[in-house]
Amino acid sequence: MDLGSRKVELWTAAMTTDPDLYEVAARVATIPDTAAAVVRYANSAYVGAVYPVGTVLEAVIRVGCRSVGALAMASLNRDLVDAWGAPELWEESLVVGRAAKLIGRLLGFSRAENEQLFVAGLFSCAGTAGLLTKDEGFLAWRRKQWMRGYQDQQMLRRERMAYETDHLEMGTKMLAEWNLPTDIVAAVAAHHEPATELEGALGAAMCALDDDSPTRCLDTPLRIAMKRLGVDGHVGFVETESRLFAEATAQVFTSTSDREVDAAIG
Repeated sequence: MDLGSRKVELWTAAMTTDPDLYEVAARVATIPDTAAAVVRYANSAYVGAVYPVGTVLEAVIRVGCRSVGALAMASLNRDLVDAWGAPELWEESLVVGRAAKLIGRLLGFSRAENEQLFVAGLFSCAGTAGLLTKDEGFLAWRRKQWMRGYQDQQMLRRERMAYETDHLEMGTKMLAEWNLPTDIVAAVAAHHEPATELEGALGAAMCALDDDSPTRCLDTPLRIAMKRLGVDGHVGFVETESRLFAEATAQVFTSTSDREVDAAIG
């Protein structure tokens, strides 16, 4: 079984109603990069580690199975954007995934729905990665469009004018090829015209990428989107926590050495 399939199966095992810690730890141990990342995550300041742990099982017990599943999917997403030649999108996708999950919590969604939102947010960068394969300057082009105020359907129209396709079409095709669950693919495809509150939460989370301007006194896209959902009182929390999560997660993967991998899997 390839590493990608093992990461998906790890996520599935970790997301069950009553996950088996030993089974989850055993699965983690078969995936070297994820195993080392889980141990580093468990020892990080982000989770408030007081004393160090040195084994996968100890790390799984400390951070919980859902965090392990999230790290597995973050690792899979990193593999994907690297394969697409768009590694710069990885931290963006971590921000969106975490923001989507937090917004879902604020809206009172179930744990299963929030985990679905996290994964959909992670892989929401697929269409952008696809357009980068057409034009390596796409990210700069996209930023210019945002600064000009183009959003949602306007952005999609401008993408079609420039590239004869848009990020939704590209993303849906690429995620289907990657064999992700159909409900996650559907949520990503619908985030510009959400028909459900869950799709609306994903669409709002996508706006977190726009909110790095200094004009905090004005209504940012994230604040406007969360206001539509009735949770705009928590914008600062969502924005800050999603970026902290992205930074912490990126660090535990990019700082992993071969020695730490060997130690983590015993």
